[in-house]
Amino acid sequence: MAMQRNCVHMPIFKGLLPLLVLAGLTPSVLSAARDSKELQWGPCRLERLAKQGFDCSTLHRPLRHLNPDGPQVDLAVFRLPATGPADQKIGTLFFNPGGPGQSGYGSSWKGLLLPDAIRRSFDFITWDPRGIGQSSPALKTCSVGMPQRPAIGRVTWDQVLMTRQQQLSAANRDCIVRHREFIQGMGTVETVHDLEALRASVGDTTLTFWGISYGTVIGSTYAALFPNRVRALVLDGNVSPWLGLEGLSHSSLAPDDSLRFFLQANPDLAYKFDRALKSLERQSLRLPDGSVYTRWDFLDRLIQFLPISRLAGSYGRTLIVTVDQAVFSSGTQWAAALEDLQQPVFRSDPVDGNAAAGFSAVACQDFPQRPEMEAQRHGLSELTRRAPIYGGSLAVNFLAICSGYEELPSTDPIPRAPFNVSDVSGLITGSNWDGSTPWHWSIEMAGAFPSMRTLQVVGQEHGVYLNAQSDCVEVAVTDYLLTARVPEQDQVCAYETAKDLQAVP
Repeated sequence: MAMQRNCVHMPIFKGLLPLLVLAGLTPSVLSAARDSKELQWGPCRLERLAKQGFDCSTLHRPLRHLNPDGPQVDLAVFRLPATGPADQKIGTLFFNPGGPGQSGYGSSWKGLLLPDAIRRSFDFITWDPRGIGQSSPALKTCSVGMPQRPAIGRVTWDQVLMTRQQQLSAANRDCIVRHREFIQGMGTVETVHDLEALRASVGDTTLTFWGISYGTVIGSTYAALFPNRVRALVLDGNVSPWLGLEGLSHSSLAPDDSLRFFLQANPDLAYKFDRALKSLERQSLRLPDGSVYTRWDFLDRLIQFLPISRLAGSYGRTLIVTVDQAVFSSGTQWAAALEDLQQPVFRSDPVDGNAAAGFSAVACQDFPQRPEMEAQRHGLSELTRRAPIYGGSLAVNFLAICSGYEELPSTDPIPRAPFNVSDVSGLITGSNWDGSTPWHWSIEMAGAFPSMRTLQVVGQEHGVYLNAQSDCVEVAVTDYLLTARVPEQDQVCAYETAKDLQAVP
């Protein structure tokens, strides 16, 4: 679900690493200003964020919204003020980047890339959801290694699934022992009530919201619970509101489709990708520093670049060419390619810091279902058959994600479609070959909210506003945010070649 995916894409998205580095986003940012009702803004403690014009604050919230006098949590909130005069200001654009488990702080740089018309008219606010990043308490010590997959040769995915179940079961149980009460307050329903409190705290009478991937779950749940308080929702890269936990594993099919489209659009890379992968399936590379570069380093990192045009067209291309040279060239070109593959930007991360933390904690509260072992095996077999490149790596995560949560019931699951909602303003956006949330999930979102309209762009991006670099998308979404007028009919934007990578201001 973009939902947060770290290397094997549980996500929805640490593939933004180069841009995050450019933005200078590292921890320690909270303002000391606090108030339980109204946000009190002050300078961010991180100098770079302050220089970029962000303010920071903390929102105090009850762990359970039905128990306002019970245990409390502190949410870290980040604001980029509107640049226009007061009489041009429309309100606040709230943003959630996905996950579950992704930090609003880590994605705050997106506010800097918004069109000038949006920057003039809206404060841009994002936040670290409960349990995440700079918010307190946070599940910072709950983590698990990547799925254990053989470096070369045939993959027995049933065995990978069993090992992943054991890994996640141990990590999840350990996290539950240390954070049981808190985890039971991390579900999306509580996050939606946090969003409603944020809306009220800035004085907006209605909500303007942009959510990517899992952020669309927050948006659709808000629409179901507070339909009369919606001004405009941009649901970008959608998670179907009709699915249960097991159905989410079908997003494992999407990366193969995304890769296929990317190679069609870049036919000079198709042969290089195919032969490099086949070689790495037979034999890994030994790099100059003594480390081993495997097929999973190649595949896991590549699929992080594809959802964003500016990364796919530069880093994705460079990665394929470099791996091909490291396998098939000779002399100085071969040696240089091996040196380049030692760079972290081209390697799989050694750990997945989210799988047993925010992702499990939220998903296993949102969805009460716990698929039996036989159902997991059957689903894995079907997904690996239909998506032979990426299907297995993603499916074992999705299918096993709630291992260890068997004894911790879902106390407040999210509402599922059909919703008893007749008229909510929304623009449902996505690409037809999204590598995380397949386009038919956007169609299903539209089926749950007949008053909303869809905007599809031809491409492989996950979260198309700003990511797709499409003038057609930017104009349509910007106009909708400014006017809150839903288009009369669904729209389609043609494929546009990616522009060069631009640094964050």
